[in-house]
Amino acid sequence: MMERPKVLVRIAARNVRRQARRSLLTASAMVLGIALLMLVRALEAGGHMAFVESAVRLGTGHIAIEHPEYAASRDLVHRIPEEHLRLAEDEVAAAAGRGEVRAVFPRITVGGLAQSPSSAIPVQIAGVEPAREAPVSFLAESIVKGRFLEPGDRLEAVVGGGLAERLRVELGSRLVLMAEGAHGELESQLVFVTGIFQTGIPEVDRGTVQLPLETAREWLGVGGDATSLNVILTSERWTGPVARAVGERLESSLGAGEVSVKPWWEALPDLHAGLQADAVQTYVMFLILLAIVALAVVNSVLMAVLYRTREFGVVRSLGLNRRSVGGMVMVEGTLLSLVSGIAGMLLGLVLARGVFRNGIDISRILSEEDLAFGGAVMDPVVLPVVQSGDVVAILAIVMAIGILASLYPAWQATRIEPAEAMKVEH
Repeated sequence: MMERPKVLVRIAARNVRRQARRSLLTASAMVLGIALLMLVRALEAGGHMAFVESAVRLGTGHIAIEHPEYAASRDLVHRIPEEHLRLAEDEVAAAAGRGEVRAVFPRITVGGLAQSPSSAIPVQIAGVEPAREAPVSFLAESIVKGRFLEPGDRLEAVVGGGLAERLRVELGSRLVLMAEGAHGELESQLVFVTGIFQTGIPEVDRGTVQLPLETAREWLGVGGDATSLNVILTSERWTGPVARAVGERLESSLGAGEVSVKPWWEALPDLHAGLQADAVQTYVMFLILLAIVALAVVNSVLMAVLYRTREFGVVRSLGLNRRSVGGMVMVEGTLLSLVSGIAGMLLGLVLARGVFRNGIDISRILSEEDLAFGGAVMDPVVLPVVQSGDVVAILAIVMAIGILASLYPAWQATRIEPAEAMKVEH
């Protein structure tokens, strides 16, 4: 029973080699299509990772630990008490391995008003710990004038470039921040501009102010509390497992409903929705590309069947049944697809990790506004990222194409009658 499949495979492989020109034409279309598919998917993955990296380093972190109602209210009433903050930090350290956590830092974030002698503008005010945030902060890397906050600062603040222009302030300028404090009263705080940043994200550059955390706590009267505890991980892939582990430990320690542990896709729903929409567009393009590849396989295998009508009549006369004839054609299509698919993936890997390993500059085709959405910004030089899951998925798709595209030619081959086939001359 095992001999017949082996014979069919040998005959199918011989037929593919015998029709070398037709096989090479079909294979070349598949190889180029799959290589392009690999490269585009690698660029998309690299772009998405860049968006996520910039967003989490703007302050939300890969994981945000907050009061369950803070995201909806943005009110200091819904803040995390100091003792819960300490416990949450301990639980993060216990739930995650040493190699998974890059930084953990508390924050106070409130909506308020920034006032200069020339105007007053609504802003998002964040109190941060410079010692913890500076090494991972996207804003720290985006300073274009002055410097970022440093340990020991008290009345210093950094502002976005767009906000500085609107308020007409420069380095050293005085700024008055106003926000509702913990007791429901409007509180004011004088700060001096020590740094101006330019992230490329309009909403951040035009409406963000950061000052030292201790100054914000004293100004707003929250003691040692914070509105969030944010966790930066060494890799985005740890987000789900670490968030689940921390959430379970905190629920066990504090009880349900005391704090909310959110992975970045819950803390940044707009960014997540944008990336999902972009992925859908890419999948549509993939389907079109794969349909073209499938048609190439159908055309090649069907032409081979029509060209070899007399040959199929001979093998049927020698005792090969319809099922075996159809199986031989199926094996030919699948074999051609598999070999072409592997070659295409290898070419795609060479393009992604070899030719374009230093990235592709997309600034010529996309404006600065197109590079920013959902509170994140993408570097104009996109580095391809080949993910193992994509390789497996593409290989599975290639095999599915080979099988499905061979069904109709195989069915046509089973309809050939020996008597009629023997009359065909080639």
